Amino acid sequence: MATVLVTGGTGYVAIWCIVELLRQNHHVRTTVRALKREPDIRDAVKRVVENTERLSFAVADLLQDEGWDSAMAGCDYVLHVASPLGGGAQGDRNSFVAPARDGTIRVLKAAVLQASNAWS
Repeated sequence: MATVLVTGGTGYVAIWCIVELLRQNHHVRTTVRALKREPDIRDAVKRVVENTERLSFAVADLLQDEGWDSAMAGCDYVLHVASPLGGGAQGDRNSFVAPARDGTIRVLKAAVLQASNAWS
């Protein structure tokens, strides 16, 4: 089965993506900003899927360059469902758009690097 990276493992949408991928017997790696969140995510997933042995975790933050290449290493697919919630002033469109755009670019760069390594 394929290994799928799901970004933003603490999020509602990510949890359900993880559940469905595990149900389909995929290996799943999900990103978190801190590994201390792993037990919370495993508990949430275990409410629906008994076996979480195929679930692993990688530390990566959409606002930082570090961690994305290693998070993506060995993955066949990526589901990018994470998005930073912004922290700027209310009504400041750029406080939401710029971090989401930059985070997506980080994920895509890591995916392209992984694909080029797999093809060479």
